[in-house]
Amino acid sequence: MIRVLIVAPYASVRAGLHALLDGADSLLVVGEAGGAADLERVLPQARPNVVLLDESGPADTARVREVLALTGNRDDADEEPVGLVSLAAPGGGADGGDTATPLAGLRAALDGGWAYLSKEADGQEIAAAVRAAAVGLIVLDRGSLSPLLALAATHNTPPDGAPPGETPVGETLTAREREVLQLMAQGLPNKIIAARLGISLHTAKFHVASILAKLNAASRTEAVTLGARRGLVVL
Repeated sequence: MIRVLIVAPYASVRAGLHALLDGADSLLVVGEAGGAADLERVLPQARPNVVLLDESGPADTARVREVLALTGNRDDADEEPVGLVSLAAPGGGADGGDTATPLAGLRAALDGGWAYLSKEADGQEIAAAVRAAAVGLIVLDRGSLSPLLALAATHNTPPDGAPPGETPVGETLTAREREVLQLMAQGLPNKIIAARLGISLHTAKFHVASILAKLNAASRTEAVTLGARRGLVVL
Protein backbone atom coordinates (compact mmCIF):
# COMPACT_ATOMS: atom_id res chain seq x y z
CA MET A 1 0.00 0.00 0.00
CA ILE A 2 1.37 3.42 -0.99
CA ARG A 3 0.99 5.95 1.81
CA VAL A 4 0.07 9.46 0.63
CA LEU A 5 0.18 12.73 2.55
CA ILE A 6 -1.74 15.67 1.05
CA VAL A 7 -0.37 19.21 1.36
CA ALA A 8 -2.63 22.11 0.33
CA PRO A 9 -3.32 25.51 1.94
CA TYR A 10 -7.10 25.26 1.72
CA ALA A 11 -9.22 22.67 3.51
CA SER A 12 -11.58 22.44 0.53
CA VAL A 13 -8.68 21.53 -1.78
CA ARG A 14 -7.38 18.93 0.67
CA ALA A 15 -10.85 17.40 0.89
CA GLY A 16 -11.14 17.33 -2.90
CA LEU A 17 -7.79 15.61 -3.37
CA HIS A 18 -8.63 13.16 -0.60
CA ALA A 19 -11.89 12.32 -2.38
CA LEU A 20 -10.06 11.83 -5.69
CA LEU A 21 -7.71 9.28 -4.14
CA ASP A 22 -10.34 7.48 -2.04
CA GLY A 23 -10.92 4.06 -3.49
CA ALA A 24 -7.86 4.16 -5.76
CA ASP A 25 -6.09 0.81 -5.84
CA SER A 26 -2.97 0.54 -3.66
CA LEU A 27 -3.23 4.13 -2.33
CA LEU A 28 -3.92 5.16 1.26
CA VAL A 29 -4.17 8.79 2.43
CA VAL A 30 -2.38 8.87 5.79
CA GLY A 31 -2.56 12.57 6.59
CA GLU A 32 -3.05 16.16 5.50
CA ALA A 33 -1.07 19.37 6.01
CA GLY A 34 -1.85 22.99 5.30
CA GLY A 35 1.70 23.93 4.36
CA ALA A 36 5.40 23.36 4.95
CA ALA A 37 5.23 23.99 8.69
CA ASP A 38 2.44 21.44 9.09
CA LEU A 39 4.30 19.00 6.85
CA GLU A 40 7.45 19.16 8.97
CA ARG A 41 5.37 18.37 12.05
CA VAL A 42 3.20 15.62 10.51
CA LEU A 43 5.80 13.89 8.33
CA PRO A 44 7.55 11.76 11.01
CA GLN A 45 4.24 10.32 12.27
CA ALA A 46 2.51 9.89 8.88
CA ARG A 47 5.57 8.24 7.26
CA PRO A 48 4.26 8.71 3.71
CA ASN A 49 5.77 7.23 0.59
CA VAL A 50 4.57 10.19 -1.48
CA VAL A 51 3.53 13.78 -0.74
CA LEU A 52 0.80 15.20 -2.98
CA LEU A 53 1.30 18.98 -3.11
CA ASP A 54 -1.11 21.66 -4.34
CA GLU A 55 1.20 24.48 -5.49
CA SER A 56 -0.80 27.51 -4.39
CA GLY A 57 2.04 29.43 -2.74
CA PRO A 58 5.50 29.69 -4.39
CA ALA A 59 7.41 30.40 -1.16
CA ASP A 60 5.71 27.59 0.73
CA THR A 61 6.22 25.23 -2.20
CA ALA A 62 9.98 25.81 -2.04
CA ARG A 63 9.95 25.11 1.70
CA VAL A 64 8.00 21.86 1.16
CA ARG A 65 10.72 20.69 -1.23
CA GLU A 66 13.38 21.64 1.32
CA VAL A 67 11.62 19.64 4.05
CA LEU A 68 11.48 16.57 1.78
CA ALA A 69 15.10 17.02 0.69
CA LEU A 70 16.20 17.06 4.32
CA THR A 71 14.10 13.98 5.05
CA GLY A 72 15.75 12.10 2.18
CA ASN A 73 19.23 13.06 3.37
CA ARG A 74 19.04 11.98 7.01
CA ASP A 75 22.14 10.35 8.47
CA ASP A 76 19.99 7.70 10.14
CA ALA A 77 17.48 7.19 7.32
CA ASP A 78 16.74 3.56 6.63
CA GLU A 79 13.79 4.26 4.33
CA GLU A 80 13.53 5.30 0.71
CA PRO A 81 13.26 9.06 0.02
CA VAL A 82 9.73 10.46 -0.02
CA GLY A 83 8.35 11.07 -3.51
CA LEU A 84 6.57 14.29 -4.47
CA VAL A 85 3.65 14.91 -6.85
CA SER A 86 3.14 18.63 -7.53
CA LEU A 87 -0.08 20.05 -8.96
CA ALA A 88 0.59 23.43 -10.62
CA ALA A 89 -1.61 25.99 -12.32
CA PRO A 90 -1.85 25.57 -16.14
CA GLY A 91 1.19 27.23 -17.66
CA GLY A 92 3.52 26.18 -14.85
CA GLY A 93 4.23 27.23 -11.30
CA ALA A 94 1.95 28.41 -8.56
CA ASP A 95 1.49 31.76 -10.27
CA GLY A 96 1.09 30.40 -13.79
CA GLY A 97 4.58 31.58 -14.76
CA ASP A 98 7.52 29.86 -16.40
CA THR A 99 7.61 26.12 -15.77
CA ALA A 100 11.40 25.79 -15.95
CA THR A 101 12.10 27.30 -12.53
CA PRO A 102 9.90 24.93 -10.47
CA LEU A 103 11.10 21.97 -12.52
CA ALA A 104 14.70 22.95 -11.78
CA GLY A 105 13.80 23.14 -8.10
CA LEU A 106 12.30 19.67 -8.18
CA ARG A 107 15.29 18.17 -9.96
CA ALA A 108 17.77 19.80 -7.59
CA ALA A 109 15.95 19.17 -4.33
CA LEU A 110 14.71 15.62 -4.43
CA ASP A 111 16.39 12.20 -4.36
CA GLY A 112 13.15 10.28 -4.75
CA GLY A 113 10.63 10.10 -7.57
CA TRP A 114 8.57 13.12 -8.49
CA ALA A 115 5.79 14.21 -10.78
CA TYR A 116 4.70 17.58 -12.11
CA LEU A 117 1.10 17.81 -13.26
CA SER A 118 -1.45 20.47 -14.08
CA LYS A 119 -4.16 21.13 -11.51
CA GLU A 120 -6.53 20.09 -14.29
CA ALA A 121 -5.30 16.48 -13.99
CA ASP A 122 -8.05 14.02 -13.15
CA GLY A 123 -8.09 11.42 -10.39
CA GLN A 124 -6.70 8.64 -12.56
CA GLU A 125 -3.78 10.78 -13.73
CA ILE A 126 -2.95 11.87 -10.18
CA ALA A 127 -3.16 8.31 -8.87
CA ALA A 128 -0.89 7.07 -11.68
CA ALA A 129 1.63 9.83 -10.91
CA VAL A 130 1.60 8.94 -7.21
CA ARG A 131 2.31 5.29 -7.99
CA ALA A 132 5.17 6.27 -10.31
CA ALA A 133 6.75 8.68 -7.79
CA ALA A 134 6.53 5.99 -5.11
CA VAL A 135 8.92 3.78 -7.09
CA GLY A 136 11.35 6.57 -7.97
CA LEU A 137 10.07 7.50 -11.45
CA ILE A 138 9.64 10.98 -12.91
CA VAL A 139 6.33 12.00 -14.50
CA LEU A 140 5.58 15.18 -16.45
CA ASP A 141 2.46 16.32 -18.23
CA ARG A 142 2.83 17.45 -21.83
CA GLY A 143 2.77 21.13 -20.92
CA SER A 144 5.87 20.73 -18.74
CA LEU A 145 7.98 18.68 -21.14
CA SER A 146 9.15 21.45 -23.49
CA PRO A 147 10.41 23.78 -20.71
CA LEU A 148 12.30 20.89 -19.11
CA LEU A 149 13.99 19.96 -22.40
CA ALA A 150 14.99 23.59 -22.89
CA LEU A 151 16.35 23.69 -19.34
CA ALA A 152 18.36 20.51 -19.89
CA ALA A 153 19.80 21.89 -23.13
CA THR A 154 20.88 25.06 -21.32
CA HIS A 155 22.59 23.14 -18.52
CA ASN A 156 24.32 20.75 -20.93
CA THR A 157 25.81 23.49 -23.14
CA PRO A 158 29.22 24.60 -21.81
CA PRO A 159 30.06 28.29 -22.17
CA ASP A 160 32.79 29.49 -24.53
CA GLY A 161 36.18 28.13 -23.58
CA ALA A 162 34.90 25.35 -21.32
CA PRO A 163 36.05 21.83 -22.20
CA PRO A 164 33.24 19.55 -23.40
CA GLY A 165 31.53 17.82 -20.49
CA GLU A 166 33.13 20.19 -17.94
CA THR A 167 30.48 22.79 -17.09
CA PRO A 168 32.08 25.19 -14.58
CA VAL A 169 29.38 24.96 -11.94
CA GLY A 170 31.74 25.90 -9.10
CA GLU A 171 30.79 29.55 -9.24
CA THR A 172 27.21 28.58 -8.35
CA LEU A 173 28.31 27.24 -4.95
CA THR A 174 27.84 29.72 -2.15
CA ALA A 175 30.64 30.52 0.27
CA ARG A 176 28.92 28.38 2.91
CA GLU A 177 28.55 25.47 0.47
CA ARG A 178 32.28 25.65 -0.27
CA GLU A 179 32.96 25.44 3.47
CA VAL A 180 30.69 22.41 3.73
CA LEU A 181 32.34 20.79 0.72
CA GLN A 182 35.76 21.27 2.28
CA LEU A 183 34.59 19.53 5.46
CA MET A 184 33.04 16.76 3.35
CA ALA A 185 36.48 16.31 1.80
CA GLN A 186 37.76 15.57 5.31
CA GLY A 187 35.26 12.72 5.55
CA LEU A 188 33.20 14.41 8.24
CA PRO A 189 29.52 13.39 8.71
CA ASN A 190 26.71 15.94 8.70
CA LYS A 191 26.55 16.14 12.51
CA ILE A 192 30.20 17.13 12.79
CA ILE A 193 29.92 19.56 9.88
CA ALA A 194 27.00 21.25 11.64
CA ALA A 195 28.98 21.52 14.88
CA ARG A 196 32.10 22.88 13.14
CA LEU A 197 30.12 25.60 11.33
CA GLY A 198 27.74 26.38 14.19
CA ILE A 199 24.65 25.56 12.14
CA SER A 200 21.77 23.15 12.68
CA LEU A 201 21.93 19.55 11.47
CA HIS A 202 19.00 20.23 9.11
CA THR A 203 20.86 23.18 7.58
CA ALA A 204 23.99 21.07 7.12
CA LYS A 205 21.97 18.35 5.40
CA PHE A 206 20.35 20.89 3.10
CA HIS A 207 23.76 22.31 2.10
CA VAL A 208 25.03 18.80 1.31
CA ALA A 209 21.96 18.06 -0.82
CA SER A 210 22.40 21.38 -2.65
CA ILE A 211 26.10 20.66 -3.31
CA LEU A 212 25.33 17.23 -4.75
CA ALA A 213 22.68 18.74 -7.03
CA LYS A 214 24.84 21.65 -8.22
CA LEU A 215 27.84 19.40 -8.95
CA ASN A 216 25.56 16.76 -10.48
CA ALA A 217 27.16 14.22 -8.15
CA ALA A 218 25.58 10.92 -7.17
CA SER A 219 27.45 10.65 -3.87
CA ARG A 220 29.48 12.65 -1.36
CA THR A 221 32.68 11.02 -2.65
CA GLU A 222 31.90 12.03 -6.22
CA ALA A 223 31.09 15.58 -5.09
CA VAL A 224 34.45 15.86 -3.35
CA THR A 225 36.26 14.44 -6.39
CA LEU A 226 34.53 16.89 -8.74
CA GLY A 227 35.15 19.73 -6.33
CA ALA A 228 38.86 18.94 -6.15
CA ARG A 229 39.07 18.67 -9.92
CA ARG A 230 37.54 22.14 -10.23
CA GLY A 231 39.66 23.71 -7.53
CA LEU A 232 36.80 24.10 -5.05
CA VAL A 233 38.43 22.06 -2.29
CA VAL A 234 41.94 21.19 -1.15
CA LEU A 235 42.62 17.51 -0.48
